[in-house]
Amino acid sequence: MTTHLKSTNKLEKLIPDHTYHIYNKAIGSDKLFTTHEDYHYFLQKINRFLLPVVDLISYCLIPNHFHMLVDIKAYDKLPIKLLRRYTEEPELYVNQVFSNFFNSYTKSFNKAHERAGRLFLYPFKRISVEDEDYLTYLINYIHRNPVHHGLTKSFWEWRYSSYQAIISDKPTKVNRELALSLFGSKSEFISFHKENVT
Repeated sequence: MTTHLKSTNKLEKLIPDHTYHIYNKAIGSDKLFTTHEDYHYFLQKINRFLLPVVDLISYCLIPNHFHMLVDIKAYDKLPIKLLRRYTEEPELYVNQVFSNFFNSYTKSFNKAHERAGRLFLYPFKRISVEDEDYLTYLINYIHRNPVHHGLTKSFWEWRYSSYQAIISDKPTKVNRELALSLFGSKSEFISFHKENVT
């Protein structure tokens, strides 16, 4: 994992072997998630579309937007059969995967809720993150997002974030080892979240 923060106003390509803060919200006053099934289905879409190309470090979903921290896999870890379609500019492959992910969830959400049209703002926001101190801040910020928006008083009780998955020993699609390594240990991870209010 790399070690500094980079943010630009222009639309960045998602480059393999780089870490990104990915976030987006619903258009207007719409919501991305209105039922437990919506949250669950979004996570299923992450498993299907994104996990072949990213390590998921942390995430949080709240009714009208989401945050996730991902590490794009190195070129030699990406699916070769699919990558061959983008031999001239392989970075486009990862960007297309994210586009497919958002489109798939939108179609499913629209069908389930009898709506039509776009659901997410376009383009989705992405910031390249390469500073390990900022990464720990960002993970804490992501997990505390429901408190920031007044949805709960206890961030660890929010069902739709990666916090419990990271501190648990149960199987998870989140890269628990990678997330905890940024803090040193599970106990330091927990302490950091309790002591640092964003």
